[in-house]
Amino acid sequence: MSSAYRILLVEDSETQVLRLQYLFSLEEWDTERASTGEEALEKLNQVVPDLIILDQYLPGMKGTELCRQIRRQASAWNPPILMFTSEDAAGLRKDSLDSGVDEYLSKSVESHVLVERVRALLEKPKADTAKQEDRAPRQARLLAVDDSPSYLEYLTYELSSDGHAVEAAGNGPEALERIKARGYDCILLDLVMPGMNGIEVCHAISRMRDDLPTHPLVLMLTAHENAGEVARGLESGADDFVGKSSDVTILKSRVRALLRRRVYQDALKDKEIEVLRLHAAREAAELKAALLSTITEKNLDLEETNRKLKETQMHLVHSANMASLGQLVAGIAHEINNPISFVDNNCFLIKEKLEDLGNQCEEVLSAPQKKLIKSGTERLSEARMGLVRVKELVNKLRTFSRLDEGEFKNINVHESIDSVLLLLRHRNPRIEVDRQFSGASMLNCAPGQLNQVLMNILANAMDAIGEQAGKIIIRTEVRDKWYCISVRDSGPGIPLAIQSRLFQPFFTTKPVGAGTGLGLAISHSIIQAHKGQIEVISPEGGGAEFRVRIPTDLSEPI
Repeated sequence: MSSAYRILLVEDSETQVLRLQYLFSLEEWDTERASTGEEALEKLNQVVPDLIILDQYLPGMKGTELCRQIRRQASAWNPPILMFTSEDAAGLRKDSLDSGVDEYLSKSVESHVLVERVRALLEKPKADTAKQEDRAPRQARLLAVDDSPSYLEYLTYELSSDGHAVEAAGNGPEALERIKARGYDCILLDLVMPGMNGIEVCHAISRMRDDLPTHPLVLMLTAHENAGEVARGLESGADDFVGKSSDVTILKSRVRALLRRRVYQDALKDKEIEVLRLHAAREAAELKAALLSTITEKNLDLEETNRKLKETQMHLVHSANMASLGQLVAGIAHEINNPISFVDNNCFLIKEKLEDLGNQCEEVLSAPQKKLIKSGTERLSEARMGLVRVKELVNKLRTFSRLDEGEFKNINVHESIDSVLLLLRHRNPRIEVDRQFSGASMLNCAPGQLNQVLMNILANAMDAIGEQAGKIIIRTEVRDKWYCISVRDSGPGIPLAIQSRLFQPFFTTKPVGAGTGLGLAISHSIIQAHKGQIEVISPEGGGAEFRVRIPTDLSEPI
């Protein structure tokens, strides 16, 4: 007879294991034992139990660290966890609960108390009532795209042996058709292919983003690694870049790292949305209560109060999206920075050694040999120049990743503008951006909120220009204790009749589904909270200019 529940005991003490197995057998609960944290993780990859009971002091990995690893994989492993340890210190109790433990008990607790606590955890309502076998981690779906049949076969075999479900496509158009028809977690894409190269395929995937259930991660592959190709690949939307000459274990590690990051980001985003949903529900309840009270006492306008409620909820959702974008950008920047530093350091060392070799063997080297050494050092210098450009891109990404910062601090406005332009560059590469920066670059403000305002204004300017060539002029200056930012575009302009409605919530001139009408309304409220001003000027000849003014001496939080 099979039991109703399955419990995983992570304990290195044989005495404690025997005690727990005996107590749980009386309740007809199945138990499985793991002596170390590593062994527990292996078992979780096979079947997820109904409850995990773990000791803090395990060989190698401590119980709190094991708990954190399990919670980081929350989309696949999410059973309740009981910390059962001999130490009953307040510090350990707090650390355990912070790591994600649901319950904390001392090993000195009486047996009947232990059994009742375990029963309560086992009978805790679950969001997913499917069978335990259905809760195992889903196999990752990969698509390998390469015009070489032999390399494609090799790549498919190696990745399949790593436990992934791998499909293959021999060219870009075939890959795009497969992506439209079926969802994938990761695309391994060759950079150089006849007809449609990897850069073009990557751009096409980005354009398909709204039509796909989940946007796949892209790992760009190339036979000839250089800084220029890396920069082009990353600018086109690729998430990582690996050379075909690299050891296959490196390629597998990169794929696993991308998939782990996707799982972690999805879980983190779900938690953030849930928190924001609860906050929105609480604010909605408070606003509704205030509405009923106000109607009774002062008979205020019901329609205006409902409009404020909807605006608050939409503002929270928009803020959640911007915060998730900032975290994603920060993660990508961090992933790129490590390999760049490694490559840059090796280029420097190789260049120095070539120069030393040329100097030491100058008397015995022929003229062609000296020319080869000189050519090699020059190529290495050019490669390092390319790496400098990639580092600048990473720094701009890190600047933009402060989207979720709400505290006031001094920031470089010019760097913030550059980071926003970097993220919007893909919309229309034919738009010329004229930066006319003057005066001080530092401003005391909420960095994430200022980035949000800049993003909304610049995105609207690019949308106004459309697919054609155009120009955007960005000016900054300090005038009469005001920090002034101006964004002017060469688009068709804004009719006078609707200029007064631009900052109203939910007002938009875009087609249905292309805009929420909240971007400028949120920007207006942010600037007002900074005790500043925002206005629009659109002459009859075409073009529109948005002017933002913020006090330079603003130092108090919002």
